[in-house]
Amino acid sequence: MNELIDRIVAQAEREERTIIAISGHGGAGKTIFADALRERLGDVNYINTDPYITDSMLRKSAMLDYTVDGQAHHYKMTACHPSAHHLLSLERDVRMVREGIGFFTIDVPYLERTWIDPAKRITIIEGMSVAFLGSDWWDVSVYLYTDSDTEFARRSVRDVQQRGMDLAYLKASHDERRLQYDLFMHPQREKFQTIVSTSNDVWTIENHRS
Repeated sequence: MNELIDRIVAQAEREERTIIAISGHGGAGKTIFADALRERLGDVNYINTDPYITDSMLRKSAMLDYTVDGQAHHYKMTACHPSAHHLLSLERDVRMVREGIGFFTIDVPYLERTWIDPAKRITIIEGMSVAFLGSDWWDVSVYLYTDSDTEFARRSVRDVQQRGMDLAYLKASHDERRLQYDLFMHPQREKFQTIVSTSNDVWTIENHRS
């Protein structure tokens, strides 16, 4: 991870204004990486894209039909599907960053709004929504993912131990979420300059291009 951060810092220092995109599925290590990068870069703008994900009640009522290995599946829309995101709103906000216009991030109960300062040269935008925008929106882009077992292990710690979720329900929902991830989100990684696997808590750079 430190090697990748060194590369990004060096590139950002050469640019007048830099937008850094970080994406991947839940439990992939996005926030860990974003926090480490912010610590190195210092005082930068930061946008978490969780508020651009549609409300969970709406997603529960939006059922998807898809086929995997010849088997039909019918399940609620997860955040791994592009229609679960307010992409036009995210595009508008990224455009304002690019044009040097200040604004407040979306104010939600779980995430206090922050001021995006146009005087700051570097903006980090982190979250699942990032994966569904085109590559031309970003100056630097990193995509993180894990295998299914690692993702489930990480989510088990968070959702079962910390949030009290039933393990059997979590496993069933994880399996369908992972199928949707493989179908709709994982292919988006090819748009990113750097692809990183964090499976088994080992950070492996699988692809890097400037």
